[in-house]
Amino acid sequence: MAIFAEMKLIRAEEQRENRVYLIAWMAVFMFLALRIAIECFVRGEGAIDFRGILYSWCQVVPFLVLFLIHNYLIAPLLIYDKNHAAYGALTAALLTAFFFWLFLFRGSPESGMMPLEPGPMDPLQDGPPPDGRWGRPMHPDVLRGLVAVLLVGVNIGVKMLFYSENERLKLQRLEKENLQHQLESLRYQINPHFFMNTLNNIHALVDLDPDKAKESIVELSKLMRHVLYDSDKATIPLDQEMDFMDNYMSLMRMRFGDNVEIEFQRPDDTAGSEVPPLAFASFVENAFKHGISYERASFVHISVAVDADRIIFRCVNSSNPQGGASGSGLGIANSRQRFELLYGEAYTLHIDDKSDVFEVLLVIPAKPARKV
Repeated sequence: MAIFAEMKLIRAEEQRENRVYLIAWMAVFMFLALRIAIECFVRGEGAIDFRGILYSWCQVVPFLVLFLIHNYLIAPLLIYDKNHAAYGALTAALLTAFFFWLFLFRGSPESGMMPLEPGPMDPLQDGPPPDGRWGRPMHPDVLRGLVAVLLVGVNIGVKMLFYSENERLKLQRLEKENLQHQLESLRYQINPHFFMNTLNNIHALVDLDPDKAKESIVELSKLMRHVLYDSDKATIPLDQEMDFMDNYMSLMRMRFGDNVEIEFQRPDDTAGSEVPPLAFASFVENAFKHGISYERASFVHISVAVDADRIIFRCVNSSNPQGGASGSGLGIANSRQRFELLYGEAYTLHIDDKSDVFEVLLVIPAKPARKV
């Protein structure tokens, strides 16, 4: 699928480039015809000189042939194959052949070039012009040669421009695919990690209170429904994530009862805010895993607020010295990487690990910067 997508992208860019060339050459031919038609009108002639239009077009045809050969046969050697030597040699040979053709066939009917007729400003005549003015116009063959060189230069410049744009689009697509793969990988790491800890909590309830263990299984099923149906989405409404947090808090209250002070404040109005699924799960489970002590009073205070275009998450919990390093878990590391992928530098994650209190402050945009 990736190969087909890349081929489709390249084909679209080539078609766009060819359309630009077609429009440019059509504009040249139309300009020549319009110029002669205007001259006929200014001179008061009764009809348009179609023979003159055809003759002027014939003068452009050699340049069109030069362009076609360079654009489709020679330029790809430099743009796509990076073969500078072959491109330089073939371009020089092409221009040499063009200049030789100008010299050998100029003025002949086969060449399509307008024959040079002597006149007061004829560049081929010797000496100053009859009216005494010095200076000569550029020789037509020299002018045509310069136009040919300019045509090749413009062609390679335009082709490089489209090639650079094509490479930029491919890079964007690759970055998006890479971002998707990284986020999917992180989701697969967060979900099992989260449920492993949740199942451990239920296991602890089985021996302490079988009835609560049954209720906790019901709450767990709600959590699993959220993970199964929502975690594969790029973002979900903040309300859904808050419902998930409510279910998790209910599960924790069943396990710890009155031994742990658990508070959860959710916003009354989320103002259409969106968050990645399980955006706060790692911090919440980390608070219960590392912050609860059965030997002294423990607490977990969680609040989520919406301020203008920001979502502010705060988690403050008691610190349990025997619970291990609170801020070094796999879940938090994955969450940090996930936020970097989604928000770039537009998020703030501050962790304050004190001797008796562990605090997490997370501020993220109400809408992710990247939709993947």
